[in-house]
Amino acid sequence: MMSQRRHLLIAGLIWAVLSIVSMVLMAGIQVLPEIASKEAVVEDRTFVLLTVVSMPVLWFVVVGMAYSAIRFRSRPGDDGDGPPMHGHVGVQTAWLLVTLVMVLGLFAYGAVGLVEIRGTQQADYEVHVKGQQWEWHFTYPNGATSTELHVPVDQRVHLLIESEDVIHSLWLPALGVKQDAVPGRVTEAYTTPTVTGTYGGRCAELCGFGHTDMTLTFVVSDQPDLQAWLDHLPKEPPSQ
Repeated sequence: MMSQRRHLLIAGLIWAVLSIVSMVLMAGIQVLPEIASKEAVVEDRTFVLLTVVSMPVLWFVVVGMAYSAIRFRSRPGDDGDGPPMHGHVGVQTAWLLVTLVMVLGLFAYGAVGLVEIRGTQQADYEVHVKGQQWEWHFTYPNGATSTELHVPVDQRVHLLIESEDVIHSLWLPALGVKQDAVPGRVTEAYTTPTVTGTYGGRCAELCGFGHTDMTLTFVVSDQPDLQAWLDHLPKEPPSQ
């Protein structure tokens, strides 16, 4: 019969190898399909970290269950009870300490990332966003309106978001923005685009029959191109 120590050693080696290999593989991935803002960089980095940290936990559970099920399965004709099991103070203490350090470490990392994403509550450019069943409307500083969002590259953009009917959620994955539009309230989001291009967005809150069609296109462009596009848009009539 193999000793308990040897079983633990074999299972531990399998766990360590699988954990290290999967952590290395996960560290090289990009979670967000497109990254076009400073905030999206922070969010993708956080997703990757959480995935990497979760790998040892995942394999600890999988290897423990699989090894136990295979190595200690009952043999034909064996109807007896297994040996009694008792708690181990050292293992329990180590488990509590490791998980405590992980939780506190991730909390600290997340707090720093949140501050980095929020940044200063100042912006170079402001757009008013209005959601309604089932489309988005954008109003720009010169009073122009459009169902397509255009923002300048390398400038901090302030989005003022509201809803005319039910709760919607403005989701711009490439810019790292996902903010609810709540009836009767104005919510806010900040983003700093860094890569010009055309990207897709959508409503991320189930808002009725046409929810799946509540998509939008947003464009990150240089200031001259943005101004030229704005000059050809209709202006919103002044409120009475």
